[in-house]
Amino acid sequence: MAKPKPPKRIIKKHLAREQREAKQKRIILIVSIAIGVTILGLAIFGVIDQAFIRPKTSVARVGDTKITVGEFKPFVQYSRMQMLNQAYQYYTFNQQFGDFGGNFLDIARSIVMELSQPVIFGRTILDEMIDNIIIKEEAAKRGLTVSEAEIDAAVQAVFSFFPDGTPTPTKTAMIQPTPTYSDEQLALISTPTSSVEESEVFNGEDEPLSNLDVVEDTDADEAILDADEDTAAIEALIEPVDSTPEATPTITLTPTPYSTKIYGQNIKEFEKLYKIYNFDVNSLREIFRVQLLREKLIDSIELNVETTKTEVWARHILVSSEDFDLAVEILSRLEDGENFFDLAALYSLDESNKDLGGDLGWFDDSTMVPEFTEAVFSLSEGEISQPVETVFGYHIIQLIGRRESQVTPSQVTQQRQQAFTTWLAEQRSLRDDIVIYDDWDQHVPATPEVPPQFIQELYQ
Repeated sequence: MAKPKPPKRIIKKHLAREQREAKQKRIILIVSIAIGVTILGLAIFGVIDQAFIRPKTSVARVGDTKITVGEFKPFVQYSRMQMLNQAYQYYTFNQQFGDFGGNFLDIARSIVMELSQPVIFGRTILDEMIDNIIIKEEAAKRGLTVSEAEIDAAVQAVFSFFPDGTPTPTKTAMIQPTPTYSDEQLALISTPTSSVEESEVFNGEDEPLSNLDVVEDTDADEAILDADEDTAAIEALIEPVDSTPEATPTITLTPTPYSTKIYGQNIKEFEKLYKIYNFDVNSLREIFRVQLLREKLIDSIELNVETTKTEVWARHILVSSEDFDLAVEILSRLEDGENFFDLAALYSLDESNKDLGGDLGWFDDSTMVPEFTEAVFSLSEGEISQPVETVFGYHIIQLIGRRESQVTPSQVTQQRQQAFTTWLAEQRSLRDDIVIYDDWDQHVPATPEVPPQFIQELYQ
């Protein structure tokens, strides 16, 4: 039978080591718990900061009204999404129109370039939000309000939902001026005299123009009249001006197949799409509230808007920027009595009107380049300018007529918007209680981002 082992003796050395190990384990446990609690605390603080503290941080202030991160960030992201959708739309137009859609491609690129600079874009949105507060305050001072029904209608319209019928453009009369022509004007445009010898003009190989193939214009030949002919026949050659009132769109209502159910579904889709950016239909309603207040404020302010505009009727001869001597020669020949129509047909580089004697028709001061506009509007009727240099070359310009015409409704609206923008900027400059905090740019979102693949397609 085996003898039992004697009990193990615990000496002080072993006991001290076990105590040290136990103490180390407790320390490690305590440190681990402390680290875990710290990490958890930081995580909880991060959630609280993102959800409660940071959204209430102010990026700007207008008087007593604060613009918080919680308001600023979603508005920037919504605006970025709208701009990105516009870029996609213009790119699609470019694809549809092919070689004729280059302008659409340029617009899409400019939008993407703007979105690639989030701080600059964010500042634009922040300025807009400041302006919106000023608009609200000014509207309140004037007793202007917007009803919930008006906002409902605006939101419905953006979703193309018209429960009372779809607005459809119809014709409404707009009176346009019927010009009368003076004897001087009729004399200016009446007679191409063919006083210039064809042999005076040479091609690049020093061949007379008369030796080249010429396509005769039967209509133009028939249009040559003597200055002494009946003025009624001359007027018949001028582009006819219809004195019938011009039609412009107004709104009538027609039935719509768009149901309330579909509209509700579209609202849900909208909120689902923008939920990630904390932007919902109530945020959209606030945008329309300010837009409607802006419209009412524009109507209530006395803005200097012109309802008529000065137009001129002119013709020109264009030569190369390297042919100043030729421009001087043409001017000299005109002063000696040679016919403007003939010289324009022979020398002008403007293919769009050289065969019409350089006739540019009626236009206002926003149509031509600045140098041309300044020159033509300074002329008196029948006067011929000195050579005027523009990016296109040298122009010899003759003023045929001047008139006052009615500004179109769309032009009046554009003028009112521009005048209001100027007024709003003046109101903002008068205030000393607008503050933009130094760290505002730390809260500018760069999302939604422009997909790299889309950028590649734009610049390939």
